[in-house]
Amino acid sequence: MATSDALSRLRYRLLPDRLFGELLTKSWIDNVIPALALVVTILVMTWIIPGYFSVGNLTDLARQVSEFGLIALALTIVILSGGIDLSVGSMFALCVLAALVSMNVAGLPVGVALIATLATGLVCGLLNGVLIGYLRLRAFITTLVTLVIYRALYDIIFPRLASAIVGSMPVSPTWDLIGFGTFYGLPVSFAIFAVIALGAHIVLSRLRPGWRLRAVGGARRSAYNAGINVKLTVCLAYVASGLLTAIAAFLFSARLGSTGADTGIGLEISVLTAVVLGGVSLGGGRGSVGNAVIGSILVLILTSGLIRLSMPGSVNQLILGLVLIAAVLFDAKWVKNRGKLLSKVYVSPTYLKLPNLTPPTGTDVLAVNDRLGAAELIGLGAVEGPEDVVLDPDDNLYTGTRHGTIVRFLAPDYARSEVFARIGGHPLGLAFAPNGDLLT
Repeated sequence: MATSDALSRLRYRLLPDRLFGELLTKSWIDNVIPALALVVTILVMTWIIPGYFSVGNLTDLARQVSEFGLIALALTIVILSGGIDLSVGSMFALCVLAALVSMNVAGLPVGVALIATLATGLVCGLLNGVLIGYLRLRAFITTLVTLVIYRALYDIIFPRLASAIVGSMPVSPTWDLIGFGTFYGLPVSFAIFAVIALGAHIVLSRLRPGWRLRAVGGARRSAYNAGINVKLTVCLAYVASGLLTAIAAFLFSARLGSTGADTGIGLEISVLTAVVLGGVSLGGGRGSVGNAVIGSILVLILTSGLIRLSMPGSVNQLILGLVLIAAVLFDAKWVKNRGKLLSKVYVSPTYLKLPNLTPPTGTDVLAVNDRLGAAELIGLGAVEGPEDVVLDPDDNLYTGTRHGTIVRFLAPDYARSEVFARIGGHPLGLAFAPNGDLLT
């Protein structure tokens, strides 16, 4: 027995459950596993591909991250709102076409071409936002349809202008600077991406629009009951997605100066893989800019490494599909079991050897207390997660539930019940005001 007590005491001293529980409650814990996966991927690629992380390759990778990362950030914002955008690939191709037609064909200034590209992304994102936010169509089906529409528009316009796009190159130092210039050793496009990502992080984590976006994605009904304009928030999420995709398309156009029939095809799968692999939950309300950036870098290193290893494109798509399945499975299991694990370890039991208690002679302070043994249960199986109870002047009993309703049990036997009010959130306390109003 002494050995068992000593081992238990040693276990609680060396394995502090409270510390582990505190780590699980931190918001940055979701970034740890994707970051470790990124480190492992970098080490593996360094080992199997000598010179993979050379200066030239890193510069090219930074330019790709700036474009791919912006689209991942766009999809992250939509997923945070509780939606999905499958049209980002076709939208990207359409914005690339708008940028190249403005620069190569029309010969417009860079600023005007940027406005035309942003306008294209704005219109595409606004269409998705109105259909999903205001008309309340399902995001998956709606963006699947707009994917087809945007791709059809691209396939109709591109063949007519392909020769003009390829046959002329704009003479613009600003255009060349965006595509190939550097800023303190970093590509200009990557510097632009870093500034936008920092701004998006501040908005999503420190300002009200980001809080409202997460509230809508986490619990849309509760957000509506709290006074948030859910329709406008969802619509603006898709508008932001369109604008970020347009910026990515503009950087892509400046770097390559051309486009093809396959531009943007399959891009939505790669971006979705990066977002989910980075730790953004498909359930909505949980994710960050850091998740999108980590996932983007991880997917780009993986795909470019496979290309350097001469893997066919079909094999790349197969591996990305398997990675996406693994990421979705992990996300579902993590969300489901994190709370269970936290509930077990967050309150750390303290090992104390209890003394042998002997009641004083002639007293019954340790006698069995069964005064509530004959009490009748009210609402057993009728309410879930009751919180607090209160009686009105007529002895009717009120209690809140975790579903955001207040249930009233009618006196005198409390056998009959009815929903008194729906408040959308879990009431943590009930009380009657002097004028008879029920306060929560």
